[in-house]
Amino acid sequence: MHAGTRQVLLLFKKGASRAIQSPHDGDGELHIAFAIPSAELSNGESWLQTRGIAVEDNRAWESGGCSLYFRDPNRHLIELATPGTWSVY
Repeated sequence: MHAGTRQVLLLFKKGASRAIQSPHDGDGELHIAFAIPSAELSNGESWLQTRGIAVEDNRAWESGGCSLYFRDPNRHLIELATPGTWSVY
């Protein structure tokens, strides 16, 4: 998958997620994340709100990043993630 000048591919083995009730288990409804600048997170949330798209979770991570989660029409979990969410971003 190309996202601007970057490329990312994440794979999750079914049943291998360590987190409780993790959306990253690789079966059924899937999860995809898009890295966005921190300053754009509130714009993303406003955009979703004006379109009646429910935000499932808005999480601040210990490493400083934030994630905003919502579902697409096929029920896949979409994440908007700011810098500090992952060790590489």
